[in-house]
Amino acid sequence: MDISALSQTTQVILCPPFEWCYVSGGKVILQDASADGGTNGGEYQVPAFGMGRYQITNAQYQKFLHAQNGFTNVEWWAFSPEAGQWRKDRKSPMPTAFIGDDLPMTRVSWFDGMAFCAWLSVQLDIRSFDIRNIASWSVRLPTEQEWQRAATGDTDWKYPWGNEFKDGYGNYANQVGLQPSKVGSYPEGASPFGVMDMIGNLWEWCITPWGSDEMNVSGYTYRVFKGGAWNVSNPEYLSATDRWSHPPRGRLNDCGIRVMFVVQNGQ
Repeated sequence: MDISALSQTTQVILCPPFEWCYVSGGKVILQDASADGGTNGGEYQVPAFGMGRYQITNAQYQKFLHAQNGFTNVEWWAFSPEAGQWRKDRKSPMPTAFIGDDLPMTRVSWFDGMAFCAWLSVQLDIRSFDIRNIASWSVRLPTEQEWQRAATGDTDWKYPWGNEFKDGYGNYANQVGLQPSKVGSYPEGASPFGVMDMIGNLWEWCITPWGSDEMNVSGYTYRVFKGGAWNVSNPEYLSATDRWSHPPRGRLNDCGIRVMFVVQNGQ
């Protein structure tokens, strides 16, 4: 996979700043979250994939909202009956909570984040796409394991930069006021793979259902979300290894999306 060419193509479809970071395959260890209704955790092997360097911005999400075959096409929500009903009941998107082209998009439900990924998969036109077969999507939300792999790699650190919590390595505890910061504002907090803002700024939706390791996209099951946000101050909640979830209907002021790219045959 030519990650540079793919980054350029994706950025043309969306707008700057966009870049794919190549995340090599390897091990991930999830903590036991069974006490909170999650899985028991354990060790997982994660194949290589591409991860968006930045959270999806307001300007990039607007491309989906205003595209001729974008938000107006209800088929992007046809990946599950529940997603289709969500779209039927909500004919208009909810505006972002914070204005600014380079600020990350907020108030995006899990259903809408998935629809954005489906649309972007088709725009890239890399392989045959079937809205009802998630394995055919080239772009989707990351699994919990992929997200943690992109955040800490082979290090087993609590944070992308190490085991010690540090101020100034991300936007948390209201460091820039009661709002997120422009994506990429904290280069010192980058992950071993160069992925930015994985701790703080906004919580990020994962595709993974809470309490299951299966990539099941049906139902109203709570979905994993990771990384903390601008309004979180507890270092444990901001850890890359912390595990939590939220209902997929949530359109929150402190939650957004980051997309991943499915690498074929490890290339």
